[in-house]
This record gives sequence, C-alpha cells and structure tokens, in this order.
Amino acid sequence: MSGFFSFVVLSFLSVWLLFAQPARAQYGKEELQAKREQLLKEIAGIEKALEETRRSHKAGVEQARALQRSIQARERLIQNLHAELQQIARLVDQKQQAVTTLQQQLNELKKSYARMVVYAYKNRNAGNWIAFLVSAQNFNDALMRLRYVRRYNEYRRQQAALITKAKKELELQTQQLLLRQEEQRRLLEQEQEQRSKLLNEKRDKDKLVKKLSKQEKELKRQLAYKQKEQEKLKKQISDLIRREMASGKGAEKTSGTRKETAAPLTPEARALSQSFASNQGKLPWPVERGTIVERFGTHAHEVFGNLKIKNNGIDIQTTKGAAVRAIFKGTVVAILSNPAYQKAVLIRHGEYFTVYSNLKTVEVTVNEEVETRQKIGSAYTDPATGLTTVHLEIWKGASMLNPEQWLAR
Repeated sequence: MSGFFSFVVLSFLSVWLLFAQPARAQYGKEELQAKREQLLKEIAGIEKALEETRRSHKAGVEQARALQRSIQARERLIQNLHAELQQIARLVDQKQQAVTTLQQQLNELKKSYARMVVYAYKNRNAGNWIAFLVSAQNFNDALMRLRYVRRYNEYRRQQAALITKAKKELELQTQQLLLRQEEQRRLLEQEQEQRSKLLNEKRDKDKLVKKLSKQEKELKRQLAYKQKEQEKLKKQISDLIRREMASGKGAEKTSGTRKETAAPLTPEARALSQSFASNQGKLPWPVERGTIVERFGTHAHEVFGNLKIKNNGIDIQTTKGAAVRAIFKGTVVAILSNPAYQKAVLIRHGEYFTVYSNLKTVEVTVNEEVETRQKIGSAYTDPATGLTTVHLEIWKGASMLNPEQWLAR
C-alpha cells in the first residue's frame, strides 16, 4: 500500500506541474491583452480621424494617410492576435494534457478503492479481524497487527478523500479548458474580422492613391512649402533657445556678474530639469483627446513613398476647438507666428523646452509661469480640410527630442 500511496502522490505532483505551466505564462498573456487593447484604442482614434477626413472633399491626402496608419496599426493588431492565439493554443494543450492525466489518476484511484471495498466486503465479519489479532504469536506481533488494521482503515479514508479531491480538480480543470477554448474561438473570430477590414482598407487606399497621383505635382509643392516653413520655425526656436540659455536667465551669480555663455542652471532650474527628465514616458498629452498622425524624424510619405518628410516634433489630430495644455510646469519664453504653423508658444523647463504650434488662440503671456496641464491656447482647424492638428516639439538645449518617447502611452 505504501508503494501505491507514493505513486498517487507523485501522480498528483505531475498534474500540479501541468497546472503551474499556464500560471507561468500568465504574465505574457496579460501583456498581449494589454497591447491588444492599446492597439484597438489606437485604431478607434484613427477611424474617427478617417471619418472626419471623409467629410471633406479637400482632405484626400489626409484620408490616404489615415488609411495607411490604420493599415499599419491593424497589421500590428493581427500580429498580436496571432501571438495570443499561439499562446492560448499552448494553454489549451496543457489543460487537455492535465485533464487527461488527472482522469487517468482518478481511474487508478477508483480501481484501487474498489479492490479495497471488495476485500473489506469479503472480510466484513468482525470475527475475522479479531481472529487476525488473537492469532498473533506474542504481544509485539499483536501490536503490529493492530497498527496495520488502523493504518488500513486510515488508508481507506485517505483514498476516499483523494477520489473526492480528484473529482473536484477534474471538474475545475475541465471548466477552465472549456473557457480557454471559448477564448480561443473569440480570438480567432477577431483575427478573421481584422483581416477582412485590413483587406478593405488596402483596397480603399489603392483606389485613393491612384486618384491622388494626378495631383502629385501640386501636393509636392505644398509639402515643400510646409517643410520650408518648418525650417524657418526651427531656426526661430533654435535662436530663442540659444539666447535664452546664454542670457543669464536662471544662471548662478558669480561676483555680482552673470556668465554670458552656456550659463549654468540655478539650483531651482536644475531641480526643474531633473523633475522634467524623471517624467520621461509619463508626461501628459498637450490635448485631452488625440491621435498621433505624423511622427518624429525623417521618413517616407505615407501616400507617396518616393517623397521624404522631416518632422521636428509630432502632429496630434484632435477635436475642433480643443484646449492645448502645457505638458509640464515652466515659464513662457516666447509667442511666435508662422504662416504654416499659425501661432506657437515656447515654454522653458530648466534646460528643457517645449513648443506648441498650430494654435488658433494663445492664452498666456511671455514670462508667465504655467503649471502642468494649464491651458495655453486652443487648436487651429484647417478650413480647407476641416482637420484640427497640434504640433508638439521637445528640445534639450539645442537638441530636438522625440516627443512620443516622453508622453504617457
């Protein structure tokens, strides 16, 4: 009996290890689910922006760009769903293996218990047990036989308890298996739905690009104009930052004078810089609701791949009349104006600077202290396309940074 009992313990240990494997994979599963939710929100934002472009007859390029962004996001979503399906398929296999193993152990327990019941029935006469005890050769032998009888009865109770426990565990694992299979079915449906939408979007984009190709010359001219104005704005900002850093504002005093070049920060300004830097990836967005429609750096045009676009910041599409907010506390350095970027506000945060352009109105003044999320103006809506976009830049001294890496996800 002791050998069989050891076998039962080892069997349950092996089943437990099977159950533990999905638990170890849980972290990756939750990570994939979070990414899926994030991508679905991103696609919802793009679809909303796409719907706005469809209302305007002059937003063909923006519509094509929105379609391309949606296609890219949907492809990432499909990849994520596929990874989820692969993972859940492994979990389903593990659950099925656990259920099968557990069912086998339960069957063995039942067979063993049945043999004990038969044996107990055949020896149900109390006299048999008494005869077994009194037939002992000496007192020690009788004591060992008594212990054996007690252990036998205890073992029967343990077997009954193990069977009950195994039945409950089997029911639980079977239910979990069914839930996993249902989750697998839903994910598969989602993947098929997204693939269908992706195919339709690619068709729509191809039709639109073919139509827009006739206007490529004019679009190139418009793009060149905007790039030229962006360089002008960049120079304005760069000059202002250089003068600001060298002007002695925020610099430490030395023998009654101020250093004139690359003046060191005061303890207060240094603390503000450190606070700004420590919030990388956690800064609030400059608008309450929005979608990034143009990313930082040099990259191919989303519609005409042979064209290159250089963006000194990011463009965020938002709602008409949206409030534009400071992403961190600081001091207003300048208010600028640019034909392509409308009004712009430059704010200093120690050695860091943020620029908010494409504003319709400005509600702050130069040298004003602003707080995080304080409204500094309202977003500009292009009357030709009906789209509302805010341009955000982040600088550290004379270096431009990628704002997307600084904002909260």
